[in-house]
Amino acid sequence: MGILFGIFSMLGWGIADFLGALSSRRIGYLLTLFWMQIAGFLIALIYFLIKIPPFNITSILKFLPVLVLCGFLEAVAYSAFYKGLKEGQVSLVSPIGSSWAFLTLVLGLIFLKEILSINQVIAVILIFSGIICASLSIKELREGRITTFKGVKEGLIAMLGWGVLAFLMVSPAKALGWFLPVFILRLFTILFLLPFIFINRRLIKIIPHFSSFIPLIFIGFLDVVAFFAYAFGIRGEQVSIIVAIVAAFPLVTIVLARIFLKERLVLNQALGIASVITGLILISL
Repeated sequence: MGILFGIFSMLGWGIADFLGALSSRRIGYLLTLFWMQIAGFLIALIYFLIKIPPFNITSILKFLPVLVLCGFLEAVAYSAFYKGLKEGQVSLVSPIGSSWAFLTLVLGLIFLKEILSINQVIAVILIFSGIICASLSIKELREGRITTFKGVKEGLIAMLGWGVLAFLMVSPAKALGWFLPVFILRLFTILFLLPFIFINRRLIKIIPHFSSFIPLIFIGFLDVVAFFAYAFGIRGEQVSIIVAIVAAFPLVTIVLARIFLKERLVLNQALGIASVITGLILISL
């Protein structure tokens, strides 16, 4: 059952990224992100009201500054990621943004004095070299110009934001459990997104058309269900196995982009993406 939930999580995040790209190109990345977060938060709120988990106000207040910072990082990372999905190739932006585990591992190595296994060392090398290989235009590099593909910068910003976020969430998660930190984090993410929405209110409609609104709810649903599936999965199976399965979710996004968006990759992009995904899976073993 644990492995089955891991597969659900992989499919949920993979499909959500693809649908997020379609929605971002239709109504803009800010509206897509904002309403996706709202939908996910409301689903989590329903769960919270039905089955209120035990919590200690003092402990929450202790970690509140960290959770506020994490909410800001989440807003920045998601904004960059969805902007990248709108402007760049989904097949390229998704695996780069999903490489946040690489940064989290490095931060753990530096600040928590963790020791890397041989698998993790190889994974770090594969992810780092894969990002470089997939990001650069070999044709222009031969002409003496260093140019990256569209969406690469946004993917890297998302990777940095989520990588630092995942590292900072370790202590709150251990103290408060798996649900409360993420629930509070989503609330602050929405609050940090509001200024971006109002600053751009002349350029966008705050409430999208009904036909665009339904996919946003579905994206938020997939995102939060994927998180819950991951949480249930690690309760019944080894964490390393579940993470290894979930880490392959960019494959789902890439396959959908190839089928429905007819995206084509040049050779160095394909090799780089393959290297990144291999590293993502290997980093958890």
